[in-house]
Amino acid sequence: MYESDKIMMKNLQFNRLVSWIALSVFSFLFVSCEKEKLAPKIFTDTEIAKLPDKTVFKLGETPDFSGLSVSEVYTDNTRKPTSHYKTEWTGNIFKKGSSNVTVQARDREVTFQITFSDELIETGLPVLYIETENEKAVDSKDEYVNASLIIKKEGETISENSLRIKGRGNATWSYPKKPYKLKLDTKTSILGMEEAKDWVLLANYCDKTLLRTSIAFQLSRLMHFPWTPDDQFVEVVLNGEYLGNYQITEAIEQGSNRIDIPEQGFIFERDGYYEQEPKHFVSALRGYGYSFKNPDPEDDLSDDQWHYIKNYMDEFESVLASETFADPQNGYRRYIDELSFVRWFIFQNILANMDTNVYLVKADMNDSKLSMGPVWDFEWSIGIGWYDGVRPRPADYYVWQSNAFYYDRLLQDPQFKAKVKELWNSIAVTDDILQHIEETSQLIAKSQELNFKRWDIMNERVSVGGIPMGSYEKEVECDRQFFINHMNWLAGEISNY
Repeated sequence: MYESDKIMMKNLQFNRLVSWIALSVFSFLFVSCEKEKLAPKIFTDTEIAKLPDKTVFKLGETPDFSGLSVSEVYTDNTRKPTSHYKTEWTGNIFKKGSSNVTVQARDREVTFQITFSDELIETGLPVLYIETENEKAVDSKDEYVNASLIIKKEGETISENSLRIKGRGNATWSYPKKPYKLKLDTKTSILGMEEAKDWVLLANYCDKTLLRTSIAFQLSRLMHFPWTPDDQFVEVVLNGEYLGNYQITEAIEQGSNRIDIPEQGFIFERDGYYEQEPKHFVSALRGYGYSFKNPDPEDDLSDDQWHYIKNYMDEFESVLASETFADPQNGYRRYIDELSFVRWFIFQNILANMDTNVYLVKADMNDSKLSMGPVWDFEWSIGIGWYDGVRPRPADYYVWQSNAFYYDRLLQDPQFKAKVKELWNSIAVTDDILQHIEETSQLIAKSQELNFKRWDIMNERVSVGGIPMGSYEKEVECDRQFFINHMNWLAGEISNY
């Protein structure tokens, strides 16, 4: 082979080698690029792309996470919106503060924070915002706690006051929703009611209508009791926690705006818890225990006053037990205001009130007589209390008739029964009470929904209450029907007196 041919052959081989190398490199780069191009994106995490439209809520408001946007995150740092997620939140809508909401998507979790302010959602009722000093708990019936009070209506502040607050009640204090006593630093009008320092917050925990006390006070006014506590339905927020629907009422006490008797006049109570009171007495014949509202048993009640009222009650019971108890001059009428006893008996029977507070008043240590009232405590009335059957309860029963206080003996006097019949025939309260039930249930319609969301007892039997009806509307209608039935039954009974 000529030398030129050898050179040409080597050049050809070299060119082939270069072409092969170039082709290999190109193929490698092409395959690598293709591999990179075809590599799958891998899901790595979940993130909040956009917070909900609202993250701050009022007390009682159900959190709404509208506007929340969630994305899936991938290995190539791309984001993909997803609707396949769920939110979990187990916080307390009735207490101020912040808590986390958990968002779950594809086994990943992410959180964001929501806050509840100390402002309550609107229910149409005034709101009492009570803040204790250093947010100290109100857990005693004996010791007051210093506090401040702001009352708002439709979001506007209408009054601010300093006060003290403590628990109150006997059996009612044992329930989860507590009643309270307020003592303002100065005499103040609350929500248009007469000025005073002392006020009561009734919880009405057992009452699934929340109406019994309101109905009773309205009946007391219609029957012209000398004094009936004024009252208003309100919402209560204590230290940033919603406690529920309450009734703020005037306290039972002596005063020109309350029970209008002299400062040294007597307001006392037949009291099942009398032994817990600093001063009390037990009547000689009946063995009834009595405690004092006025004069103040700790500061003002003298020994002479104590002995006077005890002796007075003992003499009354002795005369009532005698064969001449009904004598017009020397019988029981020497000791009691007969009309007040008649009115109280009718009142309690209209409500079928099975377990009430029995208050009595005597204006002085001279010639005044014993009168019944004011009325208080209606927890087990209008067809509930110690009954296990179908509701509305059969309406054919008396209360406070036999073996109850002094009425077992008083009703043995034909003249007393004639007075009962006479007063019964002079009153016409049915339509007014039915209208009050309708109007008041509408007034608190939104409030009761929030209250029973806070205290979920609508399907529970509480204490000696009746079998639950299952809804607020059914509870109200049941009580309304019982009231009608019971009034009809009483009319037939008393017509035979």
